Amino acid sequence: MTTLLKQNKFFFLLSVFIVLIYVYLQVSQFIAIPKPHIFPDSNRYMEYTGEFGFSPPLIPIIYKLLGKNAENLANVQFIFSICSWIFLAYAVAWSLKNLWLQPFAYLLILGLSLSHIISLWNKTILSESLTISFFICFVGIWILLVQNRSITKTAILIAVSTLFVLVRNANAYLLLFLAGIIIVVSIAIRLQPHRRYYISIAIIFSILFLISNATSDSKNQWTGYFLNVVSTRILPDEKIRTYFEKHGMPVTEALMSRSGKWSHEDDFAYYNDPQLEQFREWLYAHGKSTYIKFLVTHPVYLFIKPLHEFQDMFFSSRLIYYAPKGFTESKFGKLVDYISAWGLYPAYVFLTGVFFGLTLLFAISKRSLISWVPLVSILLVYPLAVLVWHGDSHEIDRHMLPIVVQARLGFILLFLFAIDAIISENYLNADKNKKGVPNIFH
Repeated sequence: MTTLLKQNKFFFLLSVFIVLIYVYLQVSQFIAIPKPHIFPDSNRYMEYTGEFGFSPPLIPIIYKLLGKNAENLANVQFIFSICSWIFLAYAVAWSLKNLWLQPFAYLLILGLSLSHIISLWNKTILSESLTISFFICFVGIWILLVQNRSITKTAILIAVSTLFVLVRNANAYLLLFLAGIIIVVSIAIRLQPHRRYYISIAIIFSILFLISNATSDSKNQWTGYFLNVVSTRILPDEKIRTYFEKHGMPVTEALMSRSGKWSHEDDFAYYNDPQLEQFREWLYAHGKSTYIKFLVTHPVYLFIKPLHEFQDMFFSSRLIYYAPKGFTESKFGKLVDYISAWGLYPAYVFLTGVFFGLTLLFAISKRSLISWVPLVSILLVYPLAVLVWHGDSHEIDRHMLPIVVQARLGFILLFLFAIDAIISENYLNADKNKKGVPNIFH
């Protein structure tokens, strides 16, 4: 017992030390940046007047509550980011049966957040920082919830999910996909008596998606993204263009002149050019439904075409453009970037397959609900990537960022839970055959 208490104290102090070093690195990096980085999208938050259907609505509301001060918003983003990553590290460490893995969990998870693709957003006034932070909280509360259900945790999960959607409408698709998986898994592995509980959560997620989608449609916010696709993928491709023309899209000289141009170029000509009036009528009435029909009836294009830009989506080097002036990545952050490089991608694919198989085997054979968290996270990466790629052709690397974080975090969780399960099984088997083996379980 004395040995176990000493081990507990040592690993606890080591975890605290890692957290303190992490906070120091984050604060040092943050205060070195003189002022927040403002983008054209940032100005939309400043001009928000409270109208229904604004997307995303949460950031401008917070911005307004903070007196429309960009520095204050950056401070809120930064503090929330640190707290969310520490919370996730705690949730994962608390879930591990092996004490020595706990500080390792803190090191890997907090280390991931020091990567430049995450840390550069702390002082950038866009939706990425809050999106990532809410996602991290979402994963953390799920990890705690599946181990010990309670009304409080359920309420927090629903609240975090709602805020997650309010930060960015596209986040609602994660909830929709997750709802589908929850229903399938609940039925397939017969989670009695918990089936109704998880299906109820799935229904709430579906409702949040429907509300988010209706809000987006109310202001035709999807048109800007779709017009980028029209300009860069539909008009330049004769076969695809012909499909849309057969489905009512008026292909005129004025429309063809927009080929290769973003929706906002030439003073928003797509919305203001009188010669495109007929096109706009088709756009609002049939544009979205025609595009969805095209993707559904062309599954090869739907699932394979995004692979052509796989490296740019998951290993983009252009994200540094969004970094505020004065941003300097920590040495540990650079190390994380080095081991996350494109050149190591084949190794990660192999290891992900190994850890995925081990975790899936443990999840099914032991009916371990917590093992499903990293499994589902990895399973949803490519479907969400496909959705993002087809949803907009502009700034794909930025729009892909939450999914890249999900993929890297999913790999870390797979690794930790797989190793934890293997070691626990070995100790358990040894304990059955030999007395005197120390009990390493909490």
